[in-house]
Amino acid sequence: MRLAVCSSKGGVGKTTTAANLAVALAARGRVLAVDTDPQDSLGRAFGVVAKGHDDSLARCLEDPTADPRAVIRHEVAPGLDLLPAHPALEAVAVQLASAGGLLTSVRRTLRPLLAAYDHVILDTRGDLGGLTLAALCASDTVLTVFTSDPGSALGVVRVAGFVEQQRAFENTSAVLLGAACTAWDKAGRAARQVLEALEGTGLPLMQTRVPVSRRVPSSTLDKRPIILSAPTSPAAVAFRALADEVLTAAERTQP
Repeated sequence: MRLAVCSSKGGVGKTTTAANLAVALAARGRVLAVDTDPQDSLGRAFGVVAKGHDDSLARCLEDPTADPRAVIRHEVAPGLDLLPAHPALEAVAVQLASAGGLLTSVRRTLRPLLAAYDHVILDTRGDLGGLTLAALCASDTVLTVFTSDPGSALGVVRVAGFVEQQRAFENTSAVLLGAACTAWDKAGRAARQVLEALEGTGLPLMQTRVPVSRRVPSSTLDKRPIILSAPTSPAAVAFRALADEVLTAAERTQP
């Protein structure tokens, strides 16, 4: 499975979800986590910071002859390798877009790596721009996320429309597996309203809801996803359940 975790805005738990799914799936097989966001948040979630342009995905996208194996960080968690980003990725994306090479750049970079991994998790930027599309084109499945904030429901709809649009343009064959709530407040009225609004769209929704937890921001500061820093916490349990649900949904998309 090659899974892109997408959102149309930041602050909805996208990177937290990508990091924890990567850790959970690494208990089932080899996983490569790929940071396609110039803010390099996924790498930072594991305490990994690229030293510079040449030590990151930016170099691999810019130079078709570069070996991506040279910049992979191995065993950032059990069974999990990481291909980090760097702020230089922003300028590289602009350069590639002007040359017509951005769309296929991530897919090209990952091609020689796929045989070594059971799953690839791609964290994207919090928008629907060129780098997100490049990540989408390298994926076969997509997960989007929402919170108890009513504005995040619109973000789910936008991502779903983006995926379908790109399928129509034949830029990708990736399938939207569903939307997952990453900060479920079961006692909150807003949370119920968001869920009801999304249920009314007919879009696929994940049954697993990750509860609001003070441990999640703490795990970010600790540079260890909550599955590692607090493995028995309700949020960690939920992320592992979400990984199971994602795998099941992905298997249903196979011909």
